[in-house]
Amino acid sequence: MPFRSPNMPIVYPDEAGKPCAMLYRIVFTEREPWLAIVHLHQDEDSYVSPVASASVRDQVLNRILEVDLRGLPIGAVRLVASDRSGAFEYAISPDIHDFIERGNRYRTAPDKGRRGRIVERIEIDPATLIGGRVRVDTVHADPAPPSEAVHEALA
Repeated sequence: MPFRSPNMPIVYPDEAGKPCAMLYRIVFTEREPWLAIVHLHQDEDSYVSPVASASVRDQVLNRILEVDLRGLPIGAVRLVASDRSGAFEYAISPDIHDFIERGNRYRTAPDKGRRGRIVERIEIDPATLIGGRVRVDTVHADPAPPSEAVHEALA
């Protein structure tokens, strides 16, 4: 039997600092690939939706990773945000600057840049991307329909 948390409220500020609230839940998939799905749901039109705002999505997701999913590999986490317009899945990317600032291990290697310049390429082992050890963002993620495994788990 997969895990399904009840809908829980979370309070967050919008871009202007106005207090807002939404519901979220965490759902596990029933079979491989083993995933923890964070489902953010906003049905109140007077609050900023996580579908409409990457800032809202990111700050709420990072709080959930820090508190509820601490220690879980980021690669095993999926984000779904929904409002009256529908449900959308967003790709999660690590914040490389935050990863380095927190003292996590990484490697650098020289790489050819433009005009013959040499720049340092940062290499991170994906196994070191752990909830609570690095902030993530969805700023560059395009909304997509939930994948089959995610849709199945949320149904």
